[in-house]
Order: sequence, then structure tokens, then C-alpha cells
Amino acid sequence: ISLTNISKKIRLNSLANIIAITGSCGKTSLKELLGKVFNKISKASYSPKSYNNKYGVPLSLFNINKNDDFGIFEIGMDKKGEVDSLSKIIKPDVGVITNISYAHAKNFKNLEQIAKAKSEIINNINTNGSLVLNADDSFFKKHKKLGLNKNLKIYSFSLNKPDANVYIKKITKLKNKFKILININKQQKKFFVKSIFESNLKNMLAAITVISIFRDIKKLNENIFYNFVNPKGRGDISKIKIKRKIIKFIDESYNANPLSMGSAIKNLNSFKRERNEKKLLLIGDMLELGAHTKKFHKDLSKEINRTDIDKVFVYGKYVKDTYNYLASKKKGKVFHNLIEARKCFEKILKDNDFLMIKGSNATGLNAFSKSIKKGQINAI
Repeated sequence: ISLTNISKKIRLNSLANIIAITGSCGKTSLKELLGKVFNKISKASYSPKSYNNKYGVPLSLFNINKNDDFGIFEIGMDKKGEVDSLSKIIKPDVGVITNISYAHAKNFKNLEQIAKAKSEIINNINTNGSLVLNADDSFFKKHKKLGLNKNLKIYSFSLNKPDANVYIKKITKLKNKFKILININKQQKKFFVKSIFESNLKNMLAAITVISIFRDIKKLNENIFYNFVNPKGRGDISKIKIKRKIIKFIDESYNANPLSMGSAIKNLNSFKRERNEKKLLLIGDMLELGAHTKKFHKDLSKEINRTDIDKVFVYGKYVKDTYNYLASKKKGKVFHNLIEARKCFEKILKDNDFLMIKGSNATGLNAFSKSIKKGQINAI
């Protein structure tokens, strides 16, 4: 309680513009992206790692400096009321809801309840504040209505909807990068990026939307997003040496829920093969889904079957349901332990193959990925 009380006083004494991010996926990556971009054009503090609970949020407020222009925080939850209590401490000038999915779903009956719990942030955004919403999310209209009822300014982003404030007009592939033409409040601006993973594009659009509230986007350097590297375990890509073979390793092992798992699968599918290199996927259980567990693991197989992923390997209890419904040509192996997994990959991986690992943190896949990365040559 004293930690919370001190952090509330720090917040009241800060003149920084405070941004709070909630949602089911992408909170940490968006916070990191916003923090790094704001620090290129002004002074900003942002919460370390995934400090997004009742201890992490107050501790993050201790990081705010007197001369900061911006403070960026993330708000997590696994039950009703948590977003409300944490956003009361933060008192954001801008609230962001990235998306709604079945993350930490064990304490909720359905998606509507999750969306309602995430929307608690709207009640605690400061007067004359702003709400940034994902126009591609199924709860966009409901959240927009709640925001308008609180007299907040609503800003939206979308991958392709022209009625959103910020959306992608065109993507052009250049030699070793992509040119993204973005429509921002009816003006166009180009940016260069290394990757067009859907999750990265959404984070960039959300960041541009937030920045546009405070700054003239036209003045942003067109390479400002170019060198951003995803936080470890959230889609960062590196070249790894395994038994004298060099592979491309995509580390998605920090956590998993149905939305982030689907996004990671799309990302792996979007990689272009240069020759005949293989795409391998190791997935672990998606935890904390309660009564929805079996359905979501089973449904995952449909998403994988639609991709060009060559082989899928599984490790865990619930993910066997995914494996059972995979197309037979995509079935790799069910691992009983991670030593077995390591030996298998050392044997079958060839130069330039892709390996992606994705699963909930508690499955042990995050630690396994870190051990694989000890053979890291360089980040991509």
C-alpha cells in the first residue's frame, strides 16, 4: 500500500504526458517501441521489462524523471478490476487498447468479459485526454462508444481501413527493406522498416497514432522505426549456430495466447524462402485459458494447416490436441522433454533453415530458447 501511495504522489507531481497501454497482446513491444521513438525526439521514461502488475506499475512510476516529456506504462491483468486499480494510479493522458483476445481467460467466461475488463482504463483517462484504439479489433465500436461517453478524443489505427486516423496505404519491397506509405489524418508519410510482420506493423501504426497526438508526424525521420529490434522472446530474429549449421531463429517464446500464437504463425508463413530451406515450428502449451483450453489448441491446427510451415513439433500437455489435428505431412514430433528437442534439432536442421519457438512462459520454452541463443552470431 505504501508503495502505491508513494507512486501516486510521484504521478501527481509529474508534468510528463503519461501514456498507458493495455490489451491482450503486444503491450511490451509497443511500450518499448514508443519509448525508443519518443527518446529520439524528446525525453521519455518507460516501464522496464513487463512491469505491468500491482507491484510493477508503482515501481515503474519511480522511474519518471523531472524533465521527462513522456512516461509510458503498460497495464496487465488476469482478473476483473485490475486495469481499473492500476490505471487509477497511472492517471494516463492517453490510454491505448491494443486488442482483445483470450489471454488470462481462466477468470473470464467469454471475450466480452475480457473486453469489459480492459475497458476499465477508459474511466481513468484524464479529462480532455485521448483514447487510441485498434480499428481492426472486434470490440473497436464498443470501446469507441465508451470513450466518446467520457468526452475523450478518439484516435484509431488499422492495417487497411481508410476511415481510421492512421492506416497503411501501400507497402513496397525494396532490396533489403520495405517502404511503408502511411496515411496519417489524411496526410501521407513514408517510413522504412526491416520487417513486415503483421504484429510489427500494428505496433508501428499504434505508435504513430500516439505520437501524432503530440507531434507533427511529417517531421519524423523516415528511418525512425528502421532499427527497432523486438524485445527478447517477442519475435526477435537472429542467426544461430547449431552443430556447425547456421539457421534463422525466430524467438517468440516469451508468452502465448490464441491471438499472439496466430500472429506468430502468420509471421513464420510470411518469410520468403530463398532456396529450399525448411520452416520448422516448436510450440508449447497456451496456459491460463481455463474452459477454452481444448478448443483453442485444436483450432490452432487449422491455422497451421493453411500455411507453408514444413514441420511442427510440440512440447506440453494441451498442445497434443494441436498435433493430433495437423495435416500428416506437417507432423514433426511430440517431445517429452527439452533435451530430446535439442538433440532432434541438432540432427535435422540444415543451413538457412528457419526455426520458430512459441509457447507460454511457464512451459520452459523461454529458457530453452535462451540456451539455443548461446550460439548467436548476430541479430537480424
